[in-house]
Amino acid sequence: MRRPVCVFGLAFVLILLIYMYLFPLPELSFDEIDGSEAVIIGQVDKKEYRISYGKEILVIYLKKVQVINPQTLDVKNKKLQLSDVWPESDLSQIKGVLCYMKDSQAQEPKLGSYIRISGKFKEFAKAANPGEFDARNYYGILGMQIRLQNGVVLEESSKYDGFREKLWKLRQYLSALIDVCFKEDAHIIKAMLLGEKTGLDEDTKLLYQLNGVIHILSISGLHISIIGMGLYKLLQKLRCPIIINVIISICFMHSYGIMTGMSISAIRAIVMFAFHIAAGIFGRTYDMLTAMAIVGISILFRQPFYLYHSGFLFSFGAILAIGLFFPTVEEKLLGESKIEKVMSTSLSISIVTLPVYLCFYYEYPLYSVLLNLIIIPGTTLIVYDGLISIAAAIIYLPLGKYTAFPARLIFRFYEFCCNSTLKFPGSRSILGKPESWQIFIFIVIIVVLVLGSSKWTKLQFWQWLLAALLCITMRFHSGLVITVLDVGQGDGIYITDENNNRYFIDGGSSSKSDVGTYQILPFLKAEGADRMTAIFVTHMDSDHYNGIAALIEDMAQGGIVIENLIMPDIGEKSRSDAYYELVGQAKAEGINVLYIHKGESIQNGKLKLTCLHPDAGEDREDTNAASTVLYLEYEAFSALFTGDLEGDGEKSVTEYLAENEKIIAPDADTLTKNDMTVTNKDITLLKVAHHGSRNSTAQSFLDIVSPRIAIISAGRDNSYGHPHAETLERLNNAGCRIYRTDEGGAITVKVSNGKVRVEEFLEHFY
Repeated sequence: MRRPVCVFGLAFVLILLIYMYLFPLPELSFDEIDGSEAVIIGQVDKKEYRISYGKEILVIYLKKVQVINPQTLDVKNKKLQLSDVWPESDLSQIKGVLCYMKDSQAQEPKLGSYIRISGKFKEFAKAANPGEFDARNYYGILGMQIRLQNGVVLEESSKYDGFREKLWKLRQYLSALIDVCFKEDAHIIKAMLLGEKTGLDEDTKLLYQLNGVIHILSISGLHISIIGMGLYKLLQKLRCPIIINVIISICFMHSYGIMTGMSISAIRAIVMFAFHIAAGIFGRTYDMLTAMAIVGISILFRQPFYLYHSGFLFSFGAILAIGLFFPTVEEKLLGESKIEKVMSTSLSISIVTLPVYLCFYYEYPLYSVLLNLIIIPGTTLIVYDGLISIAAAIIYLPLGKYTAFPARLIFRFYEFCCNSTLKFPGSRSILGKPESWQIFIFIVIIVVLVLGSSKWTKLQFWQWLLAALLCITMRFHSGLVITVLDVGQGDGIYITDENNNRYFIDGGSSSKSDVGTYQILPFLKAEGADRMTAIFVTHMDSDHYNGIAALIEDMAQGGIVIENLIMPDIGEKSRSDAYYELVGQAKAEGINVLYIHKGESIQNGKLKLTCLHPDAGEDREDTNAASTVLYLEYEAFSALFTGDLEGDGEKSVTEYLAENEKIIAPDADTLTKNDMTVTNKDITLLKVAHHGSRNSTAQSFLDIVSPRIAIISAGRDNSYGHPHAETLERLNNAGCRIYRTDEGGAITVKVSNGKVRVEEFLEHFY
């Protein structure tokens, strides 16, 4: 059997996937201690500096954690005995804690030491929307179950890991030299050579990410190969005995990995490097795929859930692409020029890692295949120049500044190439997140193409490859879908239909910062919404519009195209500075700005949106009372979106509906929602106004609207107490099924074939 270790590794992965699907680990939740004061004991496993709210703070990774029993703890005086450690409790599940120290001047404990530290427990944020980054799962895979904020070290053991601590000090010293030599480019060099991403500029990170070349900013196989093989070949030229050479090279690279944080890609690259150079000693031929299988099995044996980690999948996917798919692609090239062979390597990696890109980023940088042909060779030069500059700076500091010039020049060239590429049409292909069955079919086709490569003609090979790409990038829509996002204390509503009409109503939050960047944009990308038909703003409270600016900025960078921004057609006196700023920002990016008032409607196919409020040119002191109210019709289904409507505005809409009862009568007679029949006199769905405030959704309003489903968008534990008990009571008495984003996360309503289905993101299907 060829490559038995690889076959065993494949079987091992398949068994893991089946087991994790059938027996998922119970999700850890520490709601009861979230926000509470705590004292813990643990071993310092890792430390780094991060920028938080513009300040640099120390972050400590603790393992082997024990939580002190609060019943025996005097928090004020921090007095305890080691016997006070909880032996039996739910908190015994906490094995790792990420500690954010109180300030930048915090005591820096040594690696490997045990510390007693006080602070406030804070749960990692769990994704509450499709496409949102799940910090709880991400850090859980890394062994961190909870974080500790405002940490203060109370006590530190005298014993610590001297070797690792010296490597940490060396890293700090090298970091300082890089700061002096590379100036404004220092953060990039430190990320590439030291694995230090503290000061990495967000704009630079985003630029590299959008172009598909962010991999050069991490310690990867490329960096390990350059440094490790460079050392090995240097010792060879110095006629160092091969055994001594191998030992020195492996030990050096292992130490380098520890110093830089030992990421998954670094572990994989260092172990494979060790196999590579050690193969000659034992008279064996180095096999890249066998070495990859060994290190992959070792990592997954310790933590199976790395199968859901993007770094693991990208790193090992790239090796699979080079070892398995590249030979087939090279064989099926239409020609045999060197350029085509170089391109085939980049193309192979891009194709094999495409599912990973789409599952984690939901978009694909179309020109990254070509851009990497420029970036990767330049990266080799940067790494060598960085090492030379550091060595020169150690000898004579001014010399290091001069030798750093070539790398800095290459960075300028990179920036030019990346910025230019973003201007090309289709530079960012927002394809959305593929379904599991699409990924399965894609993998099956790729495997068949590799195993049966000799049976396929060149034309057949490329035809089947195209079929695989179409399979994983196609998105299928049926019926009407409405998603009320969990944006915290605010509103964000997405509407789409089978004709790819896409609307968004509001988009803001007063409890989540950068809601457009971290909740709305990831959701839209995951849905494959590369173009928005229109975005409605109901009124100019920040919790309804402050995330829309991020969408407009993303459009300026070649992202989601917004065709229309629709604002409430209110009077000049009611148009605030924020109103004009948003309109100006939209017009500057070429977005068509429209104004809507009562009686106007938009219809695309079966989907119709009618404005019921406000009147044209209406002036109101209360912005909530002037909220735009939209009535949606789709076959027998109807929905009412009310913004923050209350007071006189709600009274006006109630009177209008009473006088025009036929406006809420869809054409079809009935529509079934599971065991519920909705007659043509009912509103199927009501987005409850003002987050469930007692001052909105009055009984007279409910008597007219008679909704069957009520969705409330509110933040968890918000300071307003939304939704208020009085509103919930009125909705219950009206016979509504109530869904809340603060409890179920994003709420999705699907209307298809005369049926309505409601799904809560955090509770799966209802």
